[in-house]
Amino acid sequence: MIDDAIFITGMQRSGTTLLERLLASQSGVSLLSQPFPLLFVEAKRAFLRFIGGGDDLFPLGHLLLEGRYSRRSFATWLREWRISSDDLDDLFARMQSYSGQYTRFEPETVACASATIEADDDFAEVLHKLVRGLARPAGARWVGSKETVCEEYLPLLLERGFRCAIIIRDPRDVVASLNHGRGQEFGGALKPTLFNVRNWRKSVAFALAMEKHPRFFWCRYEDLVTNPARELSRLGNSLAIGDFDAGALDGDIRDSRGVIWPGNSSHLEVVRGVSSSSVGAFRNVLPPEVATLVEAACLPELRLLGYETTLSVADSIRAISGYSEPYEITRPGMERDTATPENLGVEIERLDRLNAAGSEEWFLFESVREQLTEGMR
Repeated sequence: MIDDAIFITGMQRSGTTLLERLLASQSGVSLLSQPFPLLFVEAKRAFLRFIGGGDDLFPLGHLLLEGRYSRRSFATWLREWRISSDDLDDLFARMQSYSGQYTRFEPETVACASATIEADDDFAEVLHKLVRGLARPAGARWVGSKETVCEEYLPLLLERGFRCAIIIRDPRDVVASLNHGRGQEFGGALKPTLFNVRNWRKSVAFALAMEKHPRFFWCRYEDLVTNPARELSRLGNSLAIGDFDAGALDGDIRDSRGVIWPGNSSHLEVVRGVSSSSVGAFRNVLPPEVATLVEAACLPELRLLGYETTLSVADSIRAISGYSEPYEITRPGMERDTATPENLGVEIERLDRLNAAGSEEWFLFESVREQLTEGMR
């Protein structure tokens, strides 16, 4: 069992970096921000090739109606996954020019960390040895990293001893942050709105399915920025990693080297410390038809998680069926998520299946479908 590692994930622009920076500000904690994104991407691609599932452009997808494999088969394969030193060197070389890698390292430092990896180490052990070998500061009691849209890795990491966390944010604010202001600087070229809401629902599904695990924690972004001391205290208790220094939450957010983090808001140039100023920003940013579509497609999840909603199920079906994408989408490989009548029909059918037992592929977990059904009553 790996007993000193933390892993944070969630939807892009949901507050994963904020949660990671707040934890990293604590004494004895080293958390790296997106240090090995291609490790997760390429492991998933290797699995898809192994099962004959093709070579997806976006392998860390939303999993809606994923019929090529089960989550259990992916976790089983990850236990058997091995990486050669040459392949690992190649990954780090490619990440030098990859915008998704936020924390970068000198080649000599990477070589020292890679040298600790043995031929029989599985995915979890490779990740653990990398975050331990590249920890800042070295010798930290707790080591780890955050990577977005990697929820599918949580079952294996939890099984191997990692402490894991997901942060969830109002999906309307998520889409506003991705598509407006500086959003493309952080999230890349625009993606279809359906792709974004489906990825958001994946985060919610894993959070709800894993929430009873003793090494797992999830929170809402809105609660974190409103009362960070309380939420970090909850996290420390949930993950059994000890108490947090509330004083470190006052004023600027600093990393383990004392460097001030200026924030990464899409709408504000600089955000000093923890701020709730971006909560509800979608009301002034999103086109009304987009905000309505996001609420309609996420209605069961929004209600269960306590977010404000105004639509009924009938309203949602009308909003989905009449939606037309206002954004120009240039990314290839996302045809199944564009706003065609067929793809919009999938969303309507998902709402219809909410009360239908045995619809796991629509909600990722049967237990989650049951919770969502209860939340709509």
